[in-house]
Amino acid sequence: MPTPIGNIPASSIPAARAWILAGLQTQLAADKGVLVCLDEPGPYQPDDIIAVGDVHQQYNPENVVGSGGAYWLREDYTITVTVDVYRGGDDALGVFTRARQLADLVVAVVRSDPSLGGAVDRGKPGMVTHTSGWAEDHKGRQTVIEIGIDCLKTL
Repeated sequence: MPTPIGNIPASSIPAARAWILAGLQTQLAADKGVLVCLDEPGPYQPDDIIAVGDVHQQYNPENVVGSGGAYWLREDYTITVTVDVYRGGDDALGVFTRARQLADLVVAVVRSDPSLGGAVDRGKPGMVTHTSGWAEDHKGRQTVIEIGIDCLKTL
């Protein structure tokens, strides 16, 4: 007989994303020049943006049913947080430095509570990529840093 759906635990992904978003908004509340948002920003796009975005999750058969007991679930996923900094002109070092400052803040927020407010068993900064260069309009410099927050939750 199939498992009753009501007994299967809900994913921790929404709570983990919400905790990261709230933590960043709290830390940057006084800095009105930074937009902290969930997913892609809307039409208001200041020069400094932090977006809590995509989630990459992989299900494996042993993660659905395993030795954890009845209705056990293990979630492994990565939440991508994107820092995007733009400045007009040709100050490549200044743009990169500001982006790195904001990326360091993202890492500090996650490290301040690796349970992400109890949403996960372990959350930690993982893979980070830096992309820098001229903005598409060639009127300034842009640095984009993507930070993968690796999460693990057993339910």
